[in-house]
Order: sequence, then C-alpha cells, then structure tokens
Amino acid sequence: MAPADAGVVAPPDLPPLERTSLAGSGPVQLSGALVEQEGGDPVRASRVSITESELRGVTLTAEHAPGLALRDVILRDCGLSNIDGREGEIARVEIHHSQLVGFGCSRARVRDLCVLDSSLQLASFAGARLQRVVFERVQLSEASFEGARLEAVAFIDCRLAGADFSGATLKGCAIRGSSLDDIVGIASLRGVRMPWPDALGSAAAMAAAFGIEIETS
Repeated sequence: MAPADAGVVAPPDLPPLERTSLAGSGPVQLSGALVEQEGGDPVRASRVSITESELRGVTLTAEHAPGLALRDVILRDCGLSNIDGREGEIARVEIHHSQLVGFGCSRARVRDLCVLDSSLQLASFAGARLQRVVFERVQLSEASFEGARLEAVAFIDCRLAGADFSGATLKGCAIRGSSLDDIVGIASLRGVRMPWPDALGSAAAMAAAFGIEIETS
C-alpha cells in the first residue's frame, strides 16, 4: 500500500455537542461536550480522556497524565503546556492557536493530527509513532522526535531550530517553508521532500550534516 500524502489528514468526526463546564481537579473525561471557558482558572487533571468534543479557551495542567486520550477533538485557544501524556493516543484532532509548551507525548500513537498557529516548543514525541500529521505555523524549537516513526507528516512554515530528529525514521514526509538550520540529527531526514528554494536555503546545514566542506573560492 502506498503511503498517504503528507498534508492529508482526516478531520474530527463530531456529533451534536452538549455544553458543559470544567472546574477544580481530578479526571477530565468528556464525550460529546462543548466546553467554553474563556479566562477561567486552570483545571488540574489527573487523567485526560476526551472524545468527540470541542474545547475553547480551556487550560489543563497535569504533571503526569498517563494514557492521555484525545479522539475526534477540536481545541481552540487552549493550554496544555507541560502535560505529560506519554504512551497516550491522539486521533483525528485539530489544535488551533494553543499553547502546548513542554507537552509530553513520548511513545504515543498519533494519527490524523492537525496543529495550526500554536506552540509545541520543548515538546516530546520521542519514540512516538506519527501518521498523517500536519504542523503548520507551529513553534517546534527544541522539540524532540528522537527515535520516532513519522509517516506522511508535513511541517509547513514551522520553526524547527534545535528540534531533535536523531534516530527518527521518516516515510512520505515533507518540510515546506522551514529552515533545516540548527536541527539536531539532520541526517535522519533522509528522503524528506522539500521545495527547491527551501532545499537551497538549507544546503549549508545539509552539507555540514554529511561532512561536506564548502569551497568559498
């Protein structure tokens, strides 16, 4: 079977939603919910399991949320920074204008995820499996994809300085409008697709990764 094209993502499938609210602390378990919480206090979550729901302006905090599950979810203007959701699952999720600084998703399964105009700086996808994912205008500086498996993943107009791809495997992936300068493990990007102007702009970084000395005269 041919790999999916980078940039093609299945959208969330949402039923009619029922308005609800979140407050306090404890497990966050939602299904078929619409939560609007502009300017509300952060919700401390001991567990996060959200399906077929939309959250707007919600901030969740959790030092450790094992088994994090987001399925058929839309997040708008939300905060999930420093949540450790390792070994969790994300499927058919859209994230817009949200802060996920230090978000932990190592060894997780991620498929059909679209992240737009958001920050995943210092996030970790180490050892995760990512299939059909789009990062567009996303801050990914110093994010870790170390040892991850990426299939049909697109990075569009993203900031990737300091991002670590050491030991990652990529299949059918694309980087567009983003520089490869200062990426760690750049040799693992073998086979990635890039527009010609982007490739030329990153030629020095690619040459350094493969030990090629550039003659200046």
